Amino acid sequence: MTNLGDLLTIIFYLAVAAGIIAAFVLFSRSAKKRKEQLDRIEAKLNDLTGK
Repeated sequence: MTNLGDLLTIIFYLAVAAGIIAAFVLFSRSAKKRKEQLDRIEAKLNDLTGK
């Protein structure tokens, strides 16, 4: 039978791995939204300057 300590260790490592993956996904989504916002601002500035 599996030791309770081994089970808790496995759960901890799975949680750490899930956290790393979630952080990567959130960071990439945030970077994409930031780029889209900068593109919109650039388009507005180009409209204002007549370019």
